[in-house]
Amino acid sequence: MASLIKTYNFGPGNPDPGVFPSHDLGEAARRALSRMGTILAQYPEQRGLPELRGVAQARFERNHHVRPPLENIVITNGAMQGLQLSAMGLARPGDSVVLEEFEYVGTIRVFKQCGLELVPVAIDDEGMRMDDLESVLERQVASGRKPAFIYTTASYQNPTGTSQPVERRRRLLELARRYQITIVEDDTYADISFEPPRVPAIYSLAQPGEVVYIGSFSKILGPGVRLGFFIADESTIARMMPWKMDGGTSMLSQLVAAEYFKDHLWDHIEEGRQAVKDKRNTLLDALEAEFGSVPGMSWTRPEGGLFLWVKLPPEVDRVRLQQLATEAGIVYSTGQAFQAENKDVAFLRLAFGWIEREEIAEGIRALAQCVRAAMATPVPS
Repeated sequence: MASLIKTYNFGPGNPDPGVFPSHDLGEAARRALSRMGTILAQYPEQRGLPELRGVAQARFERNHHVRPPLENIVITNGAMQGLQLSAMGLARPGDSVVLEEFEYVGTIRVFKQCGLELVPVAIDDEGMRMDDLESVLERQVASGRKPAFIYTTASYQNPTGTSQPVERRRRLLELARRYQITIVEDDTYADISFEPPRVPAIYSLAQPGEVVYIGSFSKILGPGVRLGFFIADESTIARMMPWKMDGGTSMLSQLVAAEYFKDHLWDHIEEGRQAVKDKRNTLLDALEAEFGSVPGMSWTRPEGGLFLWVKLPPEVDRVRLQQLATEAGIVYSTGQAFQAENKDVAFLRLAFGWIEREEIAEGIRALAQCVRAAMATPVPS
């Protein structure tokens, strides 16, 4: 009988399952349903439960020292619905959208399915490069193809883990103002911050109508609850809401989440942040131990989020590497999956929220064996 291969799962961008509050959520559900259960006999409010919108409002204010109006906050079926509404409400099929050259595969899929042309901007260790963005915008506008919007994950970017310093965020706003282009800021990983100080959201630096801010409850609670939100001015909301044709976001999920977060929001965020930070540190130590002497190999050191971006030496056969890794039970994401134009690139993404901390070092040792085996000229171990 064949033995089962142990799996080292660096693939999913999920929070730490060990801090999922099953018991407390159950108690929150009991309290919420006993008090407000009859509300489930109605269709949900179009913009979402006021209590949960209030959680999003308080969370943004604590993180960024700006209090957005409650009426400008809309609850969505996950952050992904916010992306869909942005693509459908702010653009039309055939329009272009400017974004980081490496982007979450789900974002790429949504924009392409909405018929948008993706125009990539170079990225470095501090996120989207403003010099390249300026050049891209100049070319697009000169050719009569002004982008419908600029999309960016300015903090703890997926897949690279990079963050834009405040100077770049201000420059991004300046360029968007020059060409009168809306910015869609995806701040899904805002609460998973490892090192103070937190850089302010672009939305908090902007004037009304300049930025659509997308947030999520998935990365602090769980993707299965399917709860996110966006913040925008009234005229922008009016363009996006006609495309929200789902009958409303689940009121049951909203009731339970709002009741739980009423008493547990900041303690839960801190517990999850510490758990993921510990895993990030373990992963960084393991990479240094196994790959620190390998020429041409490097990786980001994210100050938040769930992802680490690894650059492979050029002599690594990436197809062979993935074959070997699969055989060894190692799951990771290829760089090509995140490249806006689907180009094959010498990168891979390691997600560290889901995997057990005790499995990280062992998994990286196994990955190191695969990398060496996939090199045309193996590096001594």
